[in-house]
Parts: sequence; C-alpha cells; structure tokens
Amino acid sequence: MSNQGLNIMVMGVSIFDGMAGSTRVRNLFAPLIGRGLLKANNLIYETDNKVPIGKEGRLNEINFRIIGFRLGNPFSIFSFWGRGMSFLRKNKQSGSKNIIYNYNYPDLKNIVFLMYGRMIGYKIVFDIIEDNRFEAHVGFVNKVRIKTSLVLFKLSRHFTKAYIAISDHLYKRAEENAKGKIPVHLIPITVNLNYFKINGHQVNKNDLKIFYGGSFAPKDGLSYLLDAFEEVSKKDNNIKLVLTGLGNPADVDKIKEKISGSAAKERILFKGFLATDEYYAVLNSCDIFCMTRVNSKFANAGFPFKLGEFLASGKGVIATRVGDVPKYLHNGENSLLINPDSVSEIVQALSTFINNPEKINTLGAAARRTAETNFDSDKISMELLSIFNSI
Repeated sequence: MSNQGLNIMVMGVSIFDGMAGSTRVRNLFAPLIGRGLLKANNLIYETDNKVPIGKEGRLNEINFRIIGFRLGNPFSIFSFWGRGMSFLRKNKQSGSKNIIYNYNYPDLKNIVFLMYGRMIGYKIVFDIIEDNRFEAHVGFVNKVRIKTSLVLFKLSRHFTKAYIAISDHLYKRAEENAKGKIPVHLIPITVNLNYFKINGHQVNKNDLKIFYGGSFAPKDGLSYLLDAFEEVSKKDNNIKLVLTGLGNPADVDKIKEKISGSAAKERILFKGFLATDEYYAVLNSCDIFCMTRVNSKFANAGFPFKLGEFLASGKGVIATRVGDVPKYLHNGENSLLINPDSVSEIVQALSTFINNPEKINTLGAAARRTAETNFDSDKISMELLSIFNSI
C-alpha cells in the first residue's frame, strides 16, 4: 500500500538523534515512511540533533534543513524567517495533501512559519506533549516565549485542523481549547520494540545495573534516586547506577555535584548523551529501570517518554504514581509502583529487586506485554496516519 498523497512538514523538533521529542516523532513517522505511506520533511530551528548531519540534505528519506537562530544577534531573525519560509515553499508538493505537524505549541519561534504555511496551502496539526502553564521559565526570552504560547494556543483552534495529546490531562486541555470545533486525538508514548530483543534475561545478582535516562531536571526526581542508591549501596556493593541523557547545564551541574559528594560515587556511571545505537546497547545491558518523576503539576500533566522503553526492555521497572502512569502500571503486576518524592519508597523498591532478582524477569515479562499492547510504535503510527488522512 502506498500513499504518496500525504506530504508532512515536521516542525519544532529534529526527527534525527536527540532527546525524547526526537524519539517520539521518529517512532511515529519512521514506520509510515518505511512503508511508503507518506513523505516527510523536517524544518529544524536549531542544531538540536546530537549527531552531526549537516545544515541541509536528505537522510533516511527525509528532506531536512537547520535554519539556525543566533540569540545574540536579534537581526538574525530575518534570515531565520527567510530560510524557514523558503524550505516550506520548496517542499510543498503540488497535488498532495500538505500538512505541518507541529511538535508542541504555537509560539514566537514558529508562528510566522505556521501562518505562512497555512497561507500557501498547508494544513496544521499540533502534537501537545506538555502543559506549558506549568513549565519552569528559564531566562527572559524563554519566559516571553512561554507566555505568548498561552495566548497563541487559545487562538490556534482558528487555524489548526486537529490536536494530538500525549496524556489524558493534555487531551482534556486540548478539548477545552477546541470547543468542539476541531477533533482531538490521544496518542500516548511510543516505543520501537525492535530495539529490544527478548531472549530471556540472565540476571547476575553480583552485577546488577540500575538505569536512569532523562533530562536531569528537578521534575525528574533524580536527587531522590541518588539518595536512595547511596542508601542501598551501604548493604550491597555489587550494584551500579547508570545515568544517561542531556539537560539544562545548570541542572546537570547540580546532579554532578551531588554525585561527587556521594559515598557511592565510584559506582555511579554518568554517561551523558548517547547516540541511538549506543544508548540502546547500554539500556539493554541493565537490569532495573527507574522513573522517579516528582509530584508536580508539570510532571502530572505529561507522560514520561522513557517509561515506554523501560517497559519494553522486559526487565524490572520502578515508577512513581504521576499522571497517566497508574493507568498502565500496576504495583506487583508489571512494575513496582511507588509514591513520588520518597527516598524511602525508592529504597524499598530497589531492595525488592536486589533481594529477589527473579522478580526482574517475572515483572519484566508483564512490563514487556504492557509495552506491546499499549505503546508499539508500528501500531500507533497507523493512528497518526488515520488522523492525517481525516483532515
């Protein structure tokens, strides 16, 4: 089956190597591109892909351009707009349904492209992945961008064809904003199951590895996990904590400082950002996975993307009861579910897996089934295709 009539412009995030946003979009689009069900282009504002790909070209059957914006030079906004509009115009396909898939909200950075795209014939879809009313405002420019996005989001029902939301909370927010005038769809986190080969995991009790991946922001609750790891390390010196990801430099510095002061620092492996293949190789080598988001409005609004990958690993998963997590995870069945902001509960959950390593496989098998049933990117990408076809 082929549908060359769909031509999608992805804006707001790089489809290529990057953090959770890149992976979400890649998981949704790669199966559709691979089957010839649509064409995709990627307008990238800044060099947010972590593996160099050049400024413009074609990679994995996707046309892309990084248009750049130098904050220190306000006049660069004009070349930024010019390059972006040129890419939109160049990649619009005559005779096709042209759609802008915008990752997250309309804001000062993208509104010119959205309005220009709409003017030349693109339809617009927003994928809402967080509640920007609760986002931390880091820096003056970001604060202004967030504040204006609140206004532009309210107006967006007049120029968009559909909203997509990653969580129940965001689905309800999008519905309230749509006021029944445009459709709202729920597309949860996704996982590419091909990265996880389940052949029966041999648990080595003398070399257990605990894994965390994320942004190292306060919402992620990593400080609680570090304190818990130090506590359990006093009783078991065979465990290691592996940390991967990328975040705001100030947040990362705080975590590194905390690690340097830990009595267990020799067994904390801070790997930072890893390219895709290396990341999954490290992930698949670990035994226990921790999602320790705190009980904040921001954390409860979204859905931790990495959780889908943790479940797909078929290993032991520890997760806090935030947002939609209890909708899919059940304590003692497919995970160990704990309350947020609690070092003692993380200690107890880690100790359960360490002292009963057979639970890593038994709960892990159920976790894998949960990922297959709810978050398989091959299946969920077809829902996205249906949305594109319906507008």
